[in-house]
Order: sequence, then C-alpha cells, then structure tokens
Amino acid sequence: MFFDLTILCAVLALLHVTLYIFMGHQRLVIITNTFAVLGLVFASIQFIDLWKDRHMLPFGSLSGLFLFLSLALLLVYVLMYVKYKRVSLGLFIFPLTVLFIMISRLAGGMPEYVNPNAASFWLYIHLPFTIIGTAFFMVSTVCGIMYFIQERQLKNKKFGIIFRSFPPLDTIDKLINTTLYIGFYTFTIGLLSGLVWMMYANGVINIYSPKLVFAIITWIIYSGITFYKQLKGLSPKHTALSTIIGFISVLITYVGVAFFVMG
Repeated sequence: MFFDLTILCAVLALLHVTLYIFMGHQRLVIITNTFAVLGLVFASIQFIDLWKDRHMLPFGSLSGLFLFLSLALLLVYVLMYVKYKRVSLGLFIFPLTVLFIMISRLAGGMPEYVNPNAASFWLYIHLPFTIIGTAFFMVSTVCGIMYFIQERQLKNKKFGIIFRSFPPLDTIDKLINTTLYIGFYTFTIGLLSGLVWMMYANGVINIYSPKLVFAIITWIIYSGITFYKQLKGLSPKHTALSTIIGFISVLITYVGVAFFVMG
C-alpha cells in the first residue's frame, strides 16, 4: 500500500508544482511540499516494511535499492528547498521519484543480488552512502539542465513563465555546488566502505568487478570535477556542463550494471 501512496504523493506533488509554474499561487508551493514530505514519509514506511519482511536491510535487492533511491531523492529535494526555497526543482525530481518507485515495485519479485550471507556492517555503510551520493549527483545534474534552460531564456530575452519560475543563474550555481560537494563526500564514503566490505566478504578486492569498475569511473569523474573546480576554478557554465557529463557515468553504473551485466 505504501508503494502506491508514495507514487500518489509524488504525482500530486508534480501536478501542483506544474500548476505553480503556470499560475504562480504561493499556496500551491505549500501543497507541493506537503505531498513531497508525505511521499518521503510513506517511502520510509515502505522501506521499513521491506526490512521487516526480509529480516535484513533491503539494500541487497533491486526493489530495496530503487526504493531507497526514491526516498533519497525526496529527502534531497526537501533539504534543498529548506535551504534555497526553490520549488521548481520538483519539476524534475518528482518524475524521477515516480519512475524509480515504479521500478522498485515491479522488481519486488526479483531475487537478491547480494548474497545475504555476505551482508555485514560495511555493506550497510556502503550502499546507503553510495545511493545518497547518487541522489545528490542526480539533483546536481537537474540543476545543470536548469542552468542551461535559464541561460537560454536570458540570451533569447524570453522573460516568461520559465524565466520567472526557475531560480536565477547564481542561485542555480549555488545549488549545483552544494549538491555536487555533498554528493562527492557521501559517494566517497560509500566507495571506500564498499572496498572494505569486498575485502571482508571475499578476502580480496576484485578490481575486475563491473560494479567496482563503474563506481571508480564515477568517482574519478566527479573527483576530477570537484578538485579542478576547487584548485583551478570552473565557470558556472562549465560546472553545469560537467555535472551533466558526470551523470552519464552514474547512469551507466546503475542501468548498465543492474540490468545488463548482472543479468
């Protein structure tokens, strides 16, 4: 039931943020955020239910993984709204939430992709931090897309609905920086704890593991963006572009590994 309630809340949040874009009534922002918080609550309850059913944290199944990713996306949206008060982020985040919740529901009957006997403390550090880091990277990419849309509105002198609804470019740049740095920090913890877990579980770090290879590729790309920005400086436009390119590696990690490599 809580799967459906989460989907319903995400759909209603999307509906009301869309209405806000066209109508601009502030009350629609309150309704949007109410449904976003309710969706976060229902997704959390569903996650706890899966935990109880499996007698272990459900990160080892695709259903649990995508459910937690949806939960993390809603959490990132709420945190970023509290800090920047920009509801238009939901226009991109809520459809992703609906998609991932539906994948989670459809994957409910699939077997665990992590051997329960190999589960340990380090696995339960590795997976949540990796997923939360990925959620921040996704939102960073969303902000990168918003940057280019808003920049195009300015160049073409189109000061209509989109221009008024989206944040100004400097605020979008701050959103990108915040989500990029937090995402890199949490993803790094996830990657390092994953290496420790692999060592404990297998007695050796398998550097040819597809999951590890794609995770390291993702980390290298985002570390390159982060350190280059810190040390050499990176313009807001190039930062926005780099987050979009970096997200391609995350997409390969999740879609490629989950559906093709693992079979």
